[in-house]
Amino acid sequence: MRTRPLGPILVVLALVLAACGGADDAAPDDRTSAAPGDADCDWSIEAPSTDFVVDRCGRALILRGVNVESASKGDRQGDDHLPESDPALQELFGSEWGWNNVRFLVFWGAIEPEPDVYDEAYLDEVEGWMDRYEAAGIHVVLDLHQDLYGWSVGFDGAPDWAVDTQGHPIAPPQDGGAWWLRGADPAVQAAYQSFWNPADGDTYLQDHYLGALGHLAERFADHPAVIGYDVMNEPAFANGDLDATLAIAGQAAVGEFHNDNLTDFMNRGIATVREASPDQYVFVEPTSLVNYFPYPGDLIEDDIVDPRDGDPRIVYAGHLYEPTVHEGEGYPESSTYVEEWFDLRPAEARTMSAALWFGEWGGAPGQDRMDGYLTDVLGAADRTMSGWAYWSWDPGGWSPIDEDGTLSPNGEVLRRVQPRAVAGTPLSFGWDPDAATFRLVWTPRDEVTAPTEIAVPAALFPDGFTVVLDGDEVADPDHDPATSTLRIPADAGSTGGDHELCLAPTGSTACP
Repeated sequence: MRTRPLGPILVVLALVLAACGGADDAAPDDRTSAAPGDADCDWSIEAPSTDFVVDRCGRALILRGVNVESASKGDRQGDDHLPESDPALQELFGSEWGWNNVRFLVFWGAIEPEPDVYDEAYLDEVEGWMDRYEAAGIHVVLDLHQDLYGWSVGFDGAPDWAVDTQGHPIAPPQDGGAWWLRGADPAVQAAYQSFWNPADGDTYLQDHYLGALGHLAERFADHPAVIGYDVMNEPAFANGDLDATLAIAGQAAVGEFHNDNLTDFMNRGIATVREASPDQYVFVEPTSLVNYFPYPGDLIEDDIVDPRDGDPRIVYAGHLYEPTVHEGEGYPESSTYVEEWFDLRPAEARTMSAALWFGEWGGAPGQDRMDGYLTDVLGAADRTMSGWAYWSWDPGGWSPIDEDGTLSPNGEVLRRVQPRAVAGTPLSFGWDPDAATFRLVWTPRDEVTAPTEIAVPAALFPDGFTVVLDGDEVADPDHDPATSTLRIPADAGSTGGDHELCLAPTGSTACP
């Protein structure tokens, strides 16, 4: 956002609200497995630590992919709220990037268009998309999305019946200017406070929201593609209205603001999912204010509780938007945003006993030093072994693809070698784009028998590549170009210690 020239009220709106903002061909009916060729995966193997998400086979997942998609927000509650791009284009997820993750937008107003009435036809359409992702080996985070609370006050999320503006008239749309400026509308502010802090203390609206989340979890608890649920996209103003948010900005900057209200709500969301699903992951977000500066998180990390029988399965899922990049003004050489974000978020996730995954990040191609920004974020994500979902798939604009389906400049940088699933505990990994060399070190786990999978886009290696595992070259590596997936059997390599894999272009001396 343009933080420096804007007044303080508009700055806070930018910080708090910044969000970049039916399928057929169903897969087979067998819903017992989550990994190709392994029908015995049943969630019984816990993660090696809460730093990692595991799949149903117990492999540590490094979730990397894209949001699908901004266009599904629509303009009103009555739209279909499904992706608009050609589903066939999503075959590029594998062939170009080897991605294993989609953050799929769904909406309270689409799930519960009338009080206590759930739209099963909408959820059937969503399920069709999930079936397609299952067939492609994609793990889906179902994101209960909102921006500016709901369609009737300017954007998306809440059903019209759940919008209480406390008598404030809704301002008409204005031509020009950033969409998030509508957040200053008293009607928008009142709608948020009717949800977060109702004057009579009645949690009716929150109860309905969580009921919709629970219904979503009931529908998809057994779907192999669905890895978990994002409780609420970019929650804003849980602490109070715009004036209250301005008042706590100084505390937030030094990590002294603790958002009891939002922490309690996220705990209620976790408990709601657990009633339907004992094993899928629950993704929780801090208020978007803290991600934008970035400030220390406002969730009370020690108070986040997962009531499941076993280790917590929580993912800390804030967003990552460097302000000037977000506004298309380039990536200043003086920017310390990426460094500060990664100084804060991994430690907060560990305190929360959660894995780290940032559910949105990106920016327009063509702005100054955009390639450097993408490279910095991707490198930091590798060093911290974090997952991410790029914003957003919609062809054109920020997307990894142009409107004709060819890779955009952003898509070219996003194409890299990275782990998909590791049959053990990852210790480190990294991709050197200049040398086209990838290294992964992990500790094997005897109980995990499904193969390690690594995304290896064939376009990065026009003359082929060599794989060295524990000092020995792998003869005839098992690589599927259609999905960009290299598979290493769990029992491959030396025994009795950590595994080390090196991958480099054929003829390179980078892998001894």
